[in-house]
Amino acid sequence: FFSEGRAPAGPYQIDFTAAECAAHLANGGKGIEDEVELIEKAKNLEGSRGIPDREAAALKCRFRLYQKTSRGDDDSEWIRVGNDMKPLSMEHSQKDEGESGDDNMVAIESAVLEISLSSVGIITTKLITNGETIVQATKSARNSKLLRWGTILGSVLFIGGFLVKSYVEERIFERDTQRVLAYYKHAAANSFHDGDERQARYLVWKYKGKKDALWRRLEAKYGVPVKHAWEWDDEEEDGAKDDDEAAEDLDDGEEDEGKGEEL
Repeated sequence: FFSEGRAPAGPYQIDFTAAECAAHLANGGKGIEDEVELIEKAKNLEGSRGIPDREAAALKCRFRLYQKTSRGDDDSEWIRVGNDMKPLSMEHSQKDEGESGDDNMVAIESAVLEISLSSVGIITTKLITNGETIVQATKSARNSKLLRWGTILGSVLFIGGFLVKSYVEERIFERDTQRVLAYYKHAAANSFHDGDERQARYLVWKYKGKKDALWRRLEAKYGVPVKHAWEWDDEEEDGAKDDDEAAEDLDDGEEDEGKGEEL
């Protein structure tokens, strides 16, 4: 750590992740200088499959800090500052009191090392981490992903349900409007309301949610049962068919009478 600026300097932050440490370790212990390659290899080690490699690399991660004795002098000595740090390791929370050692260390997923230089040239460090182990961080990431996809799915279902509901309500509204128009056409032909689509739509809107009351009111007023639009069409077709059959019977009767006279 060397600052060419005016003291105090910093704080400078160095990010540590278990995945990047595992990528360096998988490269034979040699640092990967290409940042794009490092990110790609670290990404391949994320998730539950990479937990063993990330834990092993995190527990092996060491950070040593050196400080130059004088600024601007290339021949000045570099001195070690403090002990080796383990930014991706922490002591187990359930270890026995007074007990220490690597056996009680657990690997954490990520940490940030903050380095500052005071006005008198003393370097101070601060390690920032959320304390999540690699397994806990993996579960949290998985839960966050499930929550995100659940939120997206819920939003899609909500919007889709709203659109479907609107479509169905519009179809029902149009069907009932045609039903009222067909009723006026047959029950009150040539009246003021016959063919008045605006009046029909107003009645359907006014009696929304209580259509039975509308049908009863129309039947009481005109004395004709309310039917669906297609039922009126079927009755007209049946009536036309009956008229055609009656006309055919009359034609057959006339032919028979003609034959009788010839005989």
